[in-house]
Amino acid sequence: MSKITWNAIYKDGTNLPQYNVDGAVNKYPDIDRSKLEFFELNQGEKLLFKLHLEAGRKLIVRRRTMQSLLGTNKKVVWMVGWQWNANGRNVQDIAWVFEDGHVELTGQFKEMPYAAPGKLMACEEEVG
Repeated sequence: MSKITWNAIYKDGTNLPQYNVDGAVNKYPDIDRSKLEFFELNQGEKLLFKLHLEAGRKLIVRRRTMQSLLGTNKKVVWMVGWQWNANGRNVQDIAWVFEDGHVELTGQFKEMPYAAPGKLMACEEEVG
């Protein structure tokens, strides 16, 4: 199973992939969020998830690596969604995208059960 990578697609049709053809790496701060229309997660050539960003919606992205206490069980999950201020109210929609391709939606951000103490320890990583 190949790792999950992101691709930012702008309103003018251009895109910013996480990894350029020449091997250069783009990082999350390199994304021009003012021009962003779509954000994708891909696994190899397969599109796993595509987020459509409507006007006023701000991109939320985190990659979490979970590892068992013994370090033998490592899993990666991506948190992708948007945030919007509606009349002073913070509105969010969050999707959790797993390496096996399944997706869970949670609405507002909340800790997921798999990250509970005693199971797997979760730590946020900078999105590469």
